[in-house]
Amino acid sequence: MGGIAEDVWAGAGGGSASVAEAAAAHLRRMLLRGVLPAGQELRDTDIASRLGIARPTARAAVAALVGEGLLERRPGHSARVRTFTAADVHDIHRLRRLVEGEAVRAIVAGDLDTTGIRDALAAFGRAGDDWENGPDADVRFHLAVVEAAGSPRLTRSFRSIGTEMRLLVALLRTRYRSLGELYDEHSTLLAALEAGDLDDALHAWEAHLDDAEAFLVAAFDRPGTADTPDDPAPTPDPQEPR
Repeated sequence: MGGIAEDVWAGAGGGSASVAEAAAAHLRRMLLRGVLPAGQELRDTDIASRLGIARPTARAAVAALVGEGLLERRPGHSARVRTFTAADVHDIHRLRRLVEGEAVRAIVAGDLDTTGIRDALAAFGRAGDDWENGPDADVRFHLAVVEAAGSPRLTRSFRSIGTEMRLLVALLRTRYRSLGELYDEHSTLLAALEAGDLDDALHAWEAHLDDAEAFLVAAFDRPGTADTPDDPAPTPDPQEPR
């Protein structure tokens, strides 16, 4: 994170609140680029030093990301990047299959309007090839699919895993040659959805989710990537209140 103080101050208007927001935005970009690995500690003192901001401001930035679910923090300890296990990946994709599969069935069977989905895909295309835009673009597309089904409860269920999905999509960076390749994959999904053949659409969705799940499970099954009982406990921050 060194050498980025100028970026943070450039994004702030001068007040401590805006500096905290700019610092949180910078850390969020790093998380969604996959730069900060799962489990990495983010001490308030280190963030303050590296970003050239006051420690209370750094703490406010970290607190914002904890509130979003991108970081986790135990009382009296430094914050950590959210961690996942292979079991978490399986469980998230299990819910996605249930919710998105039902949405696909409703859209095809009811010949429902897909304008919102096309708009989300167009926004995906405008994201360019900067991977930091990938997690939001990916989740926005799938959310648009679920919303098109017209079920508030399906939408609420999908939104409940939105943060986890963004972090997992960030980890798919090495699976694709570029963000454009991921965009093309979503273009194929929309084409299958609008073609009107339910079996083909469900098959396309299943293949898409299976591929992501297999890649992520393999990553978390590798030594040093899973949040196992052997992982070291978070380091207490001597300046943190207990």
